[in-house]
Amino acid sequence: MSVPMPLRGRRLVVVPAVAALLLSACGGGSDGASAGPPQTGGDITIGLNSALACLDPHQNSSNTTIFVTRSIADSLTDQDPKTGELEPWLATKWEANADATKYTFTLRDDVTFSDGTPFTAESVKANFDAIKALTPAKAPLANNYLSGYSGSTVIDPTTVEVDFDTPNVQFLQGTSTITLGQFAASTTSATAEERCQGALVGTGPFTVKDYKPEQATVLAKRTGYSWGSSLRQHEGDAYLDTATFKVIPESGVRTGQLRSGELDVDTIPLTEDVTAFESDPGFKVIGRPYPGLGVTLVPNLQRPVLQDVKVRQALVEGIDRKELVAGVLTKYDKVPQSPLTSVTPLFESIPGVTFDPDHAEQLLDDAGWTKGSDGIREKGGKKLKLTAVYHFSRQSTPAMELVQQQLRAIGIDLKILLPSPADLAKYQTSGDYDLWFTPFHRAEPDAIRSTLSFYAGNTGKAPQARPVDEILTQQSQETDPAKRQQEITEAATQLVDEGYVVPLYELAGLFVTTARVNDLVFEASSRLNLYDVWVDRA
Repeated sequence: MSVPMPLRGRRLVVVPAVAALLLSACGGGSDGASAGPPQTGGDITIGLNSALACLDPHQNSSNTTIFVTRSIADSLTDQDPKTGELEPWLATKWEANADATKYTFTLRDDVTFSDGTPFTAESVKANFDAIKALTPAKAPLANNYLSGYSGSTVIDPTTVEVDFDTPNVQFLQGTSTITLGQFAASTTSATAEERCQGALVGTGPFTVKDYKPEQATVLAKRTGYSWGSSLRQHEGDAYLDTATFKVIPESGVRTGQLRSGELDVDTIPLTEDVTAFESDPGFKVIGRPYPGLGVTLVPNLQRPVLQDVKVRQALVEGIDRKELVAGVLTKYDKVPQSPLTSVTPLFESIPGVTFDPDHAEQLLDDAGWTKGSDGIREKGGKKLKLTAVYHFSRQSTPAMELVQQQLRAIGIDLKILLPSPADLAKYQTSGDYDLWFTPFHRAEPDAIRSTLSFYAGNTGKAPQARPVDEILTQQSQETDPAKRQQEITEAATQLVDEGYVVPLYELAGLFVTTARVNDLVFEASSRLNLYDVWVDRA
């Protein structure tokens, strides 16, 4: 069981509670630790597996966008990846009222954007107002963090009050993310399209030097930066001169360029190469599970077959997650014990995530599905055929192929589809599938509400609110840490017991770097932070 930790900064109540996190850069790999005194200067090249369709993190929450933009814009708070505790950053302290509908931030008075304009309370108001103006359609995740936002009031240049119509406990953790990162007036006043195309001016230690979405994005160090959070390892300017993010979709090409020295970092290495890189002194492997909702299959409750709870429960119990992780993933990836991953604040293990194929078969028998001569179950003349739509991520295809085999063993014929990104959106809109493959990376347990609740993402397409949806709403408004812990665990338990989610595995953020790269560590969401990174120039 996790232990609630207080948040730093003066406040009226402690919201939200956070828990000790597990930092995993285990055995044989590296934690990116320094090999000596840091050196200033130098350049690195980082491989990305996909193009940056939109560079604005207020609008686009893809890993590639977050990897690039985390270094160009700072946030009001910062989150410790080891403890989950929030630390001051652009805000020196904060207060929240008793029901989490009002937050008051006191800001630093020495921060500037890279265009020389000052960061003030007006900046915070402009950023949050601009996110709301973008609407949930264009900025879904940012608007989720600002759920119930009714406006901001500038008290003075270094004090801003942020108000909500309804309690919003998870907002404070949202202020530590790049999704609510702070940009200059020249950015917040730009059109959504201009921002997507790189019109971004932030307070961060790097600026956008060049942006070619299908090819590469180049970040350059800005001078005079002196307001990193206390979680950073040094003060002043970043060490690197530039960081170039190259779009290289082919995993094998990235591996080859890493070995040849053309790349310094691969953000999605081939799993089968990890062991070899770990044993090679010329490279480092850094891994840590992503927090939030783990990799999950979500049943579509609009489909008649999946309206039967016994069929959904059979899916949960018919998957051998230990075999899944051991067979196609790495030691940095984990067997799930909940819909939430083990590095998520307020995570608790729950008993329902089990592999029991005999009971899964009994459930299907009880639901009236009997095995035919080909081993696939039938009912009323129809085969038990399901379609799972998934997206590309590290090892998602071999993982889904193994899930397909495991479910066939209990009599379910699973068809797996890997659409293009454009077609993936069409499937999501049409609902023409039975199971939807999704993780949601966020170091806040509200990840399950925003993804799964009838009142939020409703990934399972529930036709009406369920008891678990009310619990998910309650935890998002609960300011008492102990009560929120209970509600989150109860919601996670119900999601699994009712078969509303089928947990698969905890995917790790995984980087391979050349030995010349030092102090590359994960931030709280298991993503890239370049500020402390330096290269051995010898």
